[in-house]
Amino acid sequence: MGRRKKYTEEHWNEFLFRISEGAKAKKLSYEKDMPSWRLISDKLNSDEQFARKYSLALENRAEIYFDEVDELAKKVENGEICPNAGRVAIDAKKWQAATNAPKKFGGLHRHEIKHTGTDYIQALKVIAEEKQATESNTPRAQGIAETDTDSKQSLH
Repeated sequence: MGRRKKYTEEHWNEFLFRISEGAKAKKLSYEKDMPSWRLISDKLNSDEQFARKYSLALENRAEIYFDEVDELAKKVENGEICPNAGRVAIDAKKWQAATNAPKKFGGLHRHEIKHTGTDYIQALKVIAEEKQATESNTPRAQGIAETDTDSKQSLH
């Protein structure tokens, strides 16, 4: 008996559940009850909502990898595995977690700034002018200005 030609939402949800539990998509594609790699790839590329769910499943899988880091560390502490082997395994699991959920487990944080086409220097000047205008309108700034005026008048 061959593979199904159509997969229901229930089948795709099972696929995503298995991914979140630690399974790899390529390996799942060899299982008879799962879609082929071609179908998985096509769905990821054509179905934005499914791609978001898949991404979330990968983030959940990262949690499993992170838990495995703790288990490996305990095995090293208990002498069950060699420290060097433990270090390699822990580094691999940390890498897998960071790859699947970079915002949570990745060591590199990036900030993206989008340039709208305006002149950068001009934009900074506008911001500085707005800040200066705002600060000069504060009650404290106005009180200092009034005090300076009063003290100058009392000197004359």
